[in-house]
Amino acid sequence: MFHYHHLPVGEYFEKVLPLLTLNKVDMVYSIFNAEVNNYAHRADIVRLEALLKYGGIYLDLDLVTLKPIDHLLDKEFVMAQEGVDGSVGLCNAMMIARPQARFLQRWYASYVSFDDKNWSYHSVILPKKLASVFNDEITILNHTSFFWPLWDSLGLSTLYLQKTYDFSANLGTHLWESAANKNLMKGVSEDVIMNIDNSLYCQLRKFLLDGKEDPRAAACRIRQHSQRQDKMVGHWPLMEDGNLMMNPVPARDISGNLLNGQIYNGKYNEDGVYLPGNHSYVFLPFPSETSIESLTMTWWMKIPNIDMGKMAVAIQTDHGRLCVVAEDNALNIRMLGRNRNWTWVDMDTNMRASPYKVDDDFHHYALIVHSGKYSNRTADPTLTFMMDGYVIGSTYWKYPSRLGTLIRGVWLGSIEPLSGKYEDRWNSTLDLEAVYKDVRAWEKHLMLEDVASIYSESDTRPKKVIGSTKDKDEEEEEEAEVGRIEAEEEEEEDDDLQWAEEQLD
Repeated sequence: MFHYHHLPVGEYFEKVLPLLTLNKVDMVYSIFNAEVNNYAHRADIVRLEALLKYGGIYLDLDLVTLKPIDHLLDKEFVMAQEGVDGSVGLCNAMMIARPQARFLQRWYASYVSFDDKNWSYHSVILPKKLASVFNDEITILNHTSFFWPLWDSLGLSTLYLQKTYDFSANLGTHLWESAANKNLMKGVSEDVIMNIDNSLYCQLRKFLLDGKEDPRAAACRIRQHSQRQDKMVGHWPLMEDGNLMMNPVPARDISGNLLNGQIYNGKYNEDGVYLPGNHSYVFLPFPSETSIESLTMTWWMKIPNIDMGKMAVAIQTDHGRLCVVAEDNALNIRMLGRNRNWTWVDMDTNMRASPYKVDDDFHHYALIVHSGKYSNRTADPTLTFMMDGYVIGSTYWKYPSRLGTLIRGVWLGSIEPLSGKYEDRWNSTLDLEAVYKDVRAWEKHLMLEDVASIYSESDTRPKKVIGSTKDKDEEEEEEAEVGRIEAEEEEEEDDDLQWAEEQLD
């Protein structure tokens, strides 16, 4: 039975319409003389009234069941925790009830104190409080049953960006549409679900395949570490033809680990992937146990217009971001970390600013992180930054492990919203206009000579010498000028020598 006041429209609703029994309800404007203006609060009341009258299973439209729940059907009333141990409360996005269930009656009666300005008190917090007293009237499910991963930044990243969660403990999952629809779910379609490999879409594909075998099932395998002997995590050429008409599009991994990323608002061209620098990024997933304390990343990048403070690369952990930032016409390393007040602050890495200016040509970059924890080479710098096969910065700074050591993914051309509010429009002021290609990563630190070999063996070589701001014509003109000056000096020396000889005679 589908309870509604305004009937939904659209292709997908038309497909399910024949399966529904429609029940139009009156608009809720008040309850127990308290005004109800928020649409979500109106829906909260409608669902309670429907369950009191009919009983049954209530599900939010953005909640998907993944396993049978027959074992719960003999319970009088069922809810599930939101947050670990119900830290947020009991979520009303999934409820199972008999008609006139005792807990439902108590809960509904509590709306006599309803306040429309309080967002989640009566819908999530109050049922938890009631359950602590009337626990014989309700069955409470673990937080992983339906509401994990959560709606916070880590939870939404786990669902829509990473491929690290297998839902083995879940009966279903909440898509958190209200938090994800402006950004992470924007542009979602059947093609996106079938081609973007994240934790959530790998679960949703079975509903689109209608019992058929998934032709890309292997792409949904969760890796804890690289499967390769050389410990390469991923190799993303970023040189596809871009025929898929969707947004985001896949960033294919050819390393064998099948860690395909996603490109949002970017375009494939003859050079690689172009990011316009306006709500655009490439996100690359990593194995679930890869540590930032032993890592090498290499990539080719061209920056048409370098702006102050733009993000070229951001390596994400739970509470830290190791960033390559475009500033002062150069690329520099910055470390951002959450402090005890949960605000982001700059953390000094003791690496001097790069003296090498960035031009509009392709250059090869490498970032090597080494803690000594996974190697005997404790004398090596802990953080090394390379450009075109040369070291342009290094330091013995130690990564603060309190920020979390597991890599949650890598951003190219942008950074995860530092506010943590995925539901807000993302701040694009840090987005970099750039072209990327041939991105590689290893869960070990490579030797400098190995990185130099990757650069020297590539077909892409910069036209300009590292540290130079002159193009080829300027260099040729300068060489010609130097040659002219040297010739004049030689001619003057000959004249001087002739004059000296004449004086001797």
